[in-house]
Amino acid sequence: MARIESPCIGICSTTLGDQICRGCKRHSDEILNWGRSEAQARESVMQRIEQLTIDAVSLYFQLLDKDQLHQQLELHRIRYTKRFAPECWIVDLLRVGASRIQDIEAYGLTLTDYARGLSPDTGRHHTSSRLLEIIYQKINRTILEETDRLICEKP
Repeated sequence: MARIESPCIGICSTTLGDQICRGCKRHSDEILNWGRSEAQARESVMQRIEQLTIDAVSLYFQLLDKDQLHQQLELHRIRYTKRFAPECWIVDLLRVGASRIQDIEAYGLTLTDYARGLSPDTGRHHTSSRLLEIIYQKINRTILEETDRLICEKP
């Protein structure tokens, strides 16, 4: 029997009462029915998660070096969905390391002008860990709100 791919990263907030998981960004019904869902339905959910994440992350970050980001994720043993675009991996990096990162370029990333504008003390090579935590919260909130909106719009 083939393994069913899942966006689960082992952090399920639906067990705490959330309707949309803060870890994998799936609705609780999607999680419960994942194994019984048709492959096309699962793929549609994966694509939705990936696109919403790319859209939210792109407002704050520019990817400079995919390989460098990948190396850092592997080095720090951060769980991420490998099949997703590297922009999606940034959310997993921030989930684990936002409070510890000082030089975002060491991870193959740079902040967009919009993100830099959120904090006046952010220089080119120094990034406030507090700013990264704020950005992570904003990205997560955007993805969760958009997921909820899309699910509510379904016929």
